[in-house]
Amino acid sequence: MSVQLACASCGKPLEATNRGRPRRYCSRACQARAYRARRAEAPADAPAGGGDAPEGRSDAPPQLTVERIVRAGIAVADAEGLDALSMRRVATDLGMSTMALYRHVASKDELVALMVEAAMTGVPLPDSPPRDWRHGLERAARRDWDLYHRHPWILSKVMVTTRAYFSPALAADSESTFTSFDGLGLEPADAFRYMFMFTSYVQGVALTYVSDVEAERQARLTAKRGEEEPATGAGGARSPLFEPGAYPRLGPAMRAGADPWDLDALFVSGLAGVLDGIAADLARRGIES
Repeated sequence: MSVQLACASCGKPLEATNRGRPRRYCSRACQARAYRARRAEAPADAPAGGGDAPEGRSDAPPQLTVERIVRAGIAVADAEGLDALSMRRVATDLGMSTMALYRHVASKDELVALMVEAAMTGVPLPDSPPRDWRHGLERAARRDWDLYHRHPWILSKVMVTTRAYFSPALAADSESTFTSFDGLGLEPADAFRYMFMFTSYVQGVALTYVSDVEAERQARLTAKRGEEEPATGAGGARSPLFEPGAYPRLGPAMRAGADPWDLDALFVSGLAGVLDGIAADLARRGIES
């Protein structure tokens, strides 16, 4: 007699699989929803592993849970990037077998999806409406800038793209930012156009930051191996860019504006320019903002 399987989150019927362990959820969204629910229901004084040690054994290892796996995955990605992330690496850091992880998380892709949800929900959304559209976009930009500094690896997973990617936390983040345009009477296509301009700027500058983080990580690895950095590296005065007269326009501009780099200041300045452009376009169209 066959048993009809159902999603542990929404109850939707699941198709039986011919091999591997049975599925518990119908989608990543349902798995992420169940994960957040478990976090919300966990008592504040619960042990880190999510379960009590057996009676008489206070030194028993903490119970393996999805939350512990996700936290360990984020720790690896934060410190070493997504390239260093693997199910085996996370299992080693937790002192568990790799197969033990697969009883909770089906694959590395699923782990990364859960890591995105956890990282984004770790930077809370605003709990009040914006004063106006400009205030709404400014605070959304600051929130995202903070997120990319905390978790540089997340940028590649939330970049604006023409390919649809659904994440409950990412959708909630975008929905919150779209409230900045409430009351302006914008057509949906115009709201999307402004959002695309805004998000492309924020993520573009963040890409510069993330690239610097990765370059510094690679430099540390090079130094650890005792190797010399390439002589052609972008290392200040060693670069041909800084030779007197070599590039009469580019050289002075770089020395004046990016020597040394102050990416936070450049980010704020550039954001103001993007918002000024949106304000000018609104005014041109006769929309009071």
